[in-house]
Amino acid sequence: MNSPVARAMTATEILRNEHAVILEAVGLLELHAGDVREGATLDGGFARWIVQFIREFADGTHYAKEQGVLFGLLAAHGFSVDLEPLAGLLAEHAASRRLCDAMEAAQGARDGQAFALAAQQFCGLLRRHIRTEEEVVFSAAERLLTPAEDIKAVQAFGRVVHEHDGVVIRQRHLAAIEHWQGAFEAALLVEA
Repeated sequence: MNSPVARAMTATEILRNEHAVILEAVGLLELHAGDVREGATLDGGFARWIVQFIREFADGTHYAKEQGVLFGLLAAHGFSVDLEPLAGLLAEHAASRRLCDAMEAAQGARDGQAFALAAQQFCGLLRRHIRTEEEVVFSAAERLLTPAEDIKAVQAFGRVVHEHDGVVIRQRHLAAIEHWQGAFEAALLVEA
């Protein structure tokens, strides 16, 4: 009996998969920021990790795939980085970097309330941002990109991963997400 041949993921499937990972981390950030806003102590280890996650995974590899690959391919189909929706998404990438910087500064100053405020703004921004990308940009890419363009995008994504040591980064951050989920769940059990 023949076993089914695995189908390679499309460019948008890869990006949607990364969005799921990012949203898991955002959920943890929202949880901790909410606790800090209510008076809990900022966990310095978590704060350092989330900043590193944003810089390495979200900004370092994910944004590089969108900005450096997908948006360029969409330009050939009439999209412009100077017009909506791409211009707005690029501005949101920049805003998320500023909020990440604010979280890092607050963590360094041990200012939990400032960290929580920047974190909550970051989470809201990223949830809206991802929704726009998935509903508007990725849907357009799925309609407009030819199979050859999609293959070109996936190959370019591979180069981005290689240049940023993305496989190691992804595995390290997936393990960290699992660690922080367990730590926060354990803390909830202790409180109950």
